[in-house]
Amino acid sequence: MFHENQPIRTRAPEKAPCLIVVIDTEEEFDWGAPFDRNSRSVTCIRHQHKAQDIFHRYGIVPTYVVDYAVAEDETAVGILREWAEAGTCLIGAHLHPWVNPPYEEEVNRHNSYPGNLPYGLEKAKLERLTDLITTRFGQRPVIYKAGRYGAGKNTARILAELGYEIDASVVADTDFSHDQGPDFRGLPTQPYFFQAAGKTLLELPNARGYDGLLAGWGSVLYPRLAGQSGVRSLMAGVLSKLRLLERIPLTPEGISAADQIRMVRRMARLGHFAFHYAYHSSSLMVGGSPYVCTEGELQDFLNNMEEFFDFFLNDLGGEALTPLQMRDRLALPLQP
Repeated sequence: MFHENQPIRTRAPEKAPCLIVVIDTEEEFDWGAPFDRNSRSVTCIRHQHKAQDIFHRYGIVPTYVVDYAVAEDETAVGILREWAEAGTCLIGAHLHPWVNPPYEEEVNRHNSYPGNLPYGLEKAKLERLTDLITTRFGQRPVIYKAGRYGAGKNTARILAELGYEIDASVVADTDFSHDQGPDFRGLPTQPYFFQAAGKTLLELPNARGYDGLLAGWGSVLYPRLAGQSGVRSLMAGVLSKLRLLERIPLTPEGISAADQIRMVRRMARLGHFAFHYAYHSSSLMVGGSPYVCTEGELQDFLNNMEEFFDFFLNDLGGEALTPLQMRDRLALPLQP
C-alpha cells in the first residue's frame, strides 16, 4: 500500500470542475526495450513549446515533473526555467531510478518502480534529484510523481521527510502487481489528504474515468473485471463494446478528444470535481514515444489537446488549477 493511514476524503468544492495538468518530463527511450542507464537523451524538451503555446492560450499553468536526465541537461533546464520564472509553469520531481544516482541497484523491471527500492536507496535517489532541481531551478520542488506510478510502502514517508506537499503517483482502481508494481485498488479516485511522518500531504490521483450505463459503479466493477493484469478481460471488453462500462484515461496519448469529453461529461454528472490530465514529454517529438510516430500523429495529438481544453474550459465551464491551487481550494488541514 502506498500509505498506511486512512485517506482523509475531501468534499467537492462548490465551484466549477477543475483541470490539473501534470507532464512526465523525462528522457526519450525505447518503450519496448530493457531499461538502460545510458538512454538519457532529452531532445524532446525542445519540442515542449508546441503544447506550452496551447496552455498559454487557455490560461493553463502545467506542472512539469522532471527527472534526473532532464534536470542535469543545461538546454532542457534553460527552456523550462524560463517558463517557470515567467509563472507559466510549475516544476516538480519525477523519479526514474535507472537514470538517477546513486546507482546501487540492478537495472531491471522490479527496480524500475522506485517504491520497490529499499527505504534508504529510494530516499537517497529522491534527495539527489530534489537537490539538483533546487540548484537548477532556484526553487525546491514540492510536487512529486513517481516514475511508472511506482509509489511504494516507504514513498509517503520519504516525501514528507524531504518537504514534499503533493503527490500525483496514484492511478486509482489499478493494480500493477502483475509487473511487480503497486496496487492502488481501493484508494479514492478524487483528490484526498493523507498523513505521513506527522505531516499532511495531498494526493492527486491520475484520472481514469468511466462511461456507459454502469459508470457509477466503475470503481467497484472495473478492477474486478480487468483482473490483476490491469488489462481488460473478455467480460470487460464485452461491457465496453455494449457501452455498459468503459474505462477511459484522461490523456491525449492514444485517446481521442471525443472519448475524453464523453468520459468527463459522465464523471462530472456523477459528482467528480477534479480531473488530472497527463502525458509524457516525449510524445511532443515525432518518434519520441509510441503515441506519436509521424508528423500527422503529432498534429492530431495537439489538436486533441486543444479540442479537449476548449470543451473543458468553455463548454463544461471548468477552470484550470495548479496542484498548489487545488490544495488551497480543498482547504489543507493545519500541519501538526
